[in-house]
Amino acid sequence: MRRKLFAAAVSMMSGMLVIRQEPLAAVPCAVLLIAFCGEFFLYRKRKGALLLLALFLAGAALMGARTYEIGRMSEDIPEATGHFSGKVLAAENKDEGKTAVVLRLIPATDRGNNNIKIMLTIYKDVAEPENLIGSVITFDARIEPPRPSSNPHCFDYRMYLYSRGIHHIASTSSFAVDEDSPGLWDRIRRRILRIRERFLDELICDADTRAMIRGILFGDTTALSDELYQDFRANGTAHVLAVSGLHIGVLFALYRRITRKRGGWIGASLLALLLLFYGTMALWSASVTRAVLLVLLMLGGELLRRRYDLLTALAAAAILLMVREPYILYSTGFQMSFLAVLSLAFLCPVLELVLPQGIAASVAVQIGMVPYVAYTFNYIPVAAIVVNVPILWLLSVLVPSGLAAMLWFLLAGTGGLPGVILCGMTQILALTNQTLSLGGQLSMDVVSWHPAVLLLFYLLLFLLTSEYGRMLLHRKDRKRLGRCLGAVLLCVLLTAAVTPDPFRHAVFTMVDVGQGDCLHVHLPRHTDLLLDGGGSEEYNIGEKVLKPYLLKNGCRDIDLALATHLHTDHYQGLTELADCYPVREILTRGKAGDVIRIGGQSTIEILWPLEQDPDTDDENINSLIFRVSAEDLSILVTGDIGVDGELAMVEYYRGTDRLRCDILKVCHHGSRYSSSDAFLDAVSPSAAVIGVGKNHYGHPADETLARFKRRGIPVYRTDQDGAVGFWKEGGEIRVCTAIRKEQGFSLGMIAKRAAEQ
Repeated sequence: MRRKLFAAAVSMMSGMLVIRQEPLAAVPCAVLLIAFCGEFFLYRKRKGALLLLALFLAGAALMGARTYEIGRMSEDIPEATGHFSGKVLAAENKDEGKTAVVLRLIPATDRGNNNIKIMLTIYKDVAEPENLIGSVITFDARIEPPRPSSNPHCFDYRMYLYSRGIHHIASTSSFAVDEDSPGLWDRIRRRILRIRERFLDELICDADTRAMIRGILFGDTTALSDELYQDFRANGTAHVLAVSGLHIGVLFALYRRITRKRGGWIGASLLALLLLFYGTMALWSASVTRAVLLVLLMLGGELLRRRYDLLTALAAAAILLMVREPYILYSTGFQMSFLAVLSLAFLCPVLELVLPQGIAASVAVQIGMVPYVAYTFNYIPVAAIVVNVPILWLLSVLVPSGLAAMLWFLLAGTGGLPGVILCGMTQILALTNQTLSLGGQLSMDVVSWHPAVLLLFYLLLFLLTSEYGRMLLHRKDRKRLGRCLGAVLLCVLLTAAVTPDPFRHAVFTMVDVGQGDCLHVHLPRHTDLLLDGGGSEEYNIGEKVLKPYLLKNGCRDIDLALATHLHTDHYQGLTELADCYPVREILTRGKAGDVIRIGGQSTIEILWPLEQDPDTDDENINSLIFRVSAEDLSILVTGDIGVDGELAMVEYYRGTDRLRCDILKVCHHGSRYSSSDAFLDAVSPSAAVIGVGKNHYGHPADETLARFKRRGIPVYRTDQDGAVGFWKEGGEIRVCTAIRKEQGFSLGMIAKRAAEQ
């Protein structure tokens, strides 16, 4: 075992993932742990094996303690809404007139928890927000836990905040500075961040160029236009807009060139100070912290005349970050940063046999990152390897230019000629990237495959490019290689078997689109339909919610989209989706009696209205009522119909069972003016689902919910349950939810449990 620290890092990570019940990563980590322990036992180093097991337990204890602490924090906040005070840890202006402030709450009593960190959104621009760092502010707000992912496999805001050590969120329109006496470190941070902002203000360039410089030098992309960012995303060059090991590597290469590898303690100390200065400017993201730690370990190794090993240094950095915050394992920045270095460590020695060193490094990173990017962000930058060559060359010039411009600013108080060069280089980089993007044609959207496939790729990649794997291939040791491949296959099969994904069974999924309706119908042979698509005047639901949801859940296109009516919260999302995703047909008109066959025995029948009124001002009257029958399950989609429409339908279909269904999509988001007793008696559903978000209409109304409760009909709400999926299995209707994690329970079991409670 040459890299004992790497084995130690895997052991700790295994414990953390097992305690969080994450089989996707826990299974392969556990197998690696067993392999490491077996190797120690093989060489009769039982103490080493016991140490790895101890580290496994330590990792589990760290994650368990952190999870318990977060659970207790809600109890330690005296009330959800009230007057609070806290010490500001970080503050920065965001787009749309918002300021994000991270602060540590000051407990109301001496026995309160003094480690509660919250993300406070202030709905106004704060002049020089960095001057708030270290001060104590007071504010009135409602503090609550962050919302987890409300649609399956989509971005989890709660885990994102947990990875940053933030446990609660709040928002306010005003605040007051109660005390402004920052400590030494806070004063240093204020000073550094003020230098950053004033340096950017002094640059003579347009707003887009300044926003690019902010992103390239400091990793802050909030001011970057969507069009400009999409060009970088399409090329697979968006990493230049997030300060990472690449930027720190440029600084280290510059240091090496200046000192010619003879920097000594003085040179190393100056570089360390520069890295601390730069890391503070970049707000110490996971990738920056990892890169700085690796460089500092390399400097330490050189000064102490110790051999530097990339994997060992990477493991040391990972252990330090995991001990500081166990939930950093769930940070996309942490995952991408460490995956990039792993790719360099494993693939570079192989690629350098046929490629120049610089190109081999770029190709290694792209091979390692593209599958992860495709799985996580659902796109593949087709020409990333080629496009990155000129972009990285320009970046290697731009970063030193930026440092020179900042140095000139510190000495002369102006950007001067270095600032002009920096702006010019940035514009050249933007023009080069835009030209190479070819209007987004070099990027393609892809659906997320099963995570076991991603696991298979990386296990095979790192096995066959590792020193051990290359040795087996060179010696043609088929027996041992076969065992290794068998272990890989076992890992993948176990992971696929124990990774739960109940939504893959769902025929009907009520998607969480906020205050609006959206029903996804998924049939065999990749037939997918949407009934309504939500919509908002402030947010692009189609591009930001529906497209990620569909790609994450394996949908390549929408065969048919139907709108109950043309209100924003039902129809707009469909039109937005059609602009960025394949939607073959959108249907908005129809009348009772129309039947659409959607494959096999599955149908969509329009039950109402008898005729649509094109002259009415009340679009709700024209709401199409759909009865969808698929896979031995039926759902009634009711749009925003009111009581008058319900009673007219009941009367029209009296004596028939046309209104009866298994699932009812509750009318008008649970409004008090819908879901009348007569209508519910006629429909007689086994379950009901409400598409609703935060609103000022009072949806769903208490009296409406009471009518369902009297009938013993379980009601699911997207604002509380997230997405809700239904399917039939073994003659029973089963349900799963994204937030409350009901994993395929039958409605009969759920009703029995509710009755017992």
